Amino acid sequence: MTAAKAPGSIPDGAPDGAPDKAPDRIAGMFDAIAPRYDLLNHVLSAGIDRRWRDRALRSLGLTGRETLVDVCTGTADVALQARGAARVIGVDFAGAMLSVGLRKVRAADESRRVALIRGDATRLPVGDGVADAATVAFGIRNVEDPKQGCAELARVIRRGGRLAILEFGVPRVPGIRTLYSWYFKYLLPSIGRIVSGHSVAYSYLPASVGTFPPPPAFVAMLEEAGFADVRAEPLTFGIAYLYTATKR
Repeated sequence: MTAAKAPGSIPDGAPDGAPDKAPDRIAGMFDAIAPRYDLLNHVLSAGIDRRWRDRALRSLGLTGRETLVDVCTGTADVALQARGAARVIGVDFAGAMLSVGLRKVRAADESRRVALIRGDATRLPVGDGVADAATVAFGIRNVEDPKQGCAELARVIRRGGRLAILEFGVPRVPGIRTLYSWYFKYLLPSIGRIVSGHSVAYSYLPASVGTFPPPPAFVAMLEEAGFADVRAEPLTFGIAYLYTATKR
């Protein structure tokens, strides 16, 4: 009998070693897949990704007056969906991803409300306490030093401000976990490779998910960084988790 893996542990068949998260390597990988990134996100998640982002934004309770910092903004999906914020600052270190995002911002006529800045999640180019709220959608696991990334989030959010982080997890239901592991090991890398033309990026995904701290450990990391009322909510059987918190 095989022992059940804890939520957030390495999926069956995923690489055992921690992936290389050197900033230059990760930025280059995302730059390479930038032209097909949005398409693959929607295809590989069957469109559920948009519902996950909506759920994260609703948790912030935006009233239309807030400044929101979206870290690891990528192609600016969250920034553009955050219509409840008066101002959005999206930060990412992948230039090609930001270029795609900038085209989307201009096409949506949101340039006055949404600003995109190139920067590292561990050294955010944003002042102390300028944000009423912050988001990270499926990017915190790509940060080389996630503890420092959490500390930076705490630095830029004002006291009492809200945080919402979306990140992939491992389903807890045995049958779904088995199907998910098969999808991650075989189908997802194959589709990603065919559509994006990149042989590494979609093999990196299961490795990065499998080696990310499980929910209890990541909750503790956020608490250590200066957040209170930290919660981890499983979404879609635990395929993703929504972490919410308040800056102490």
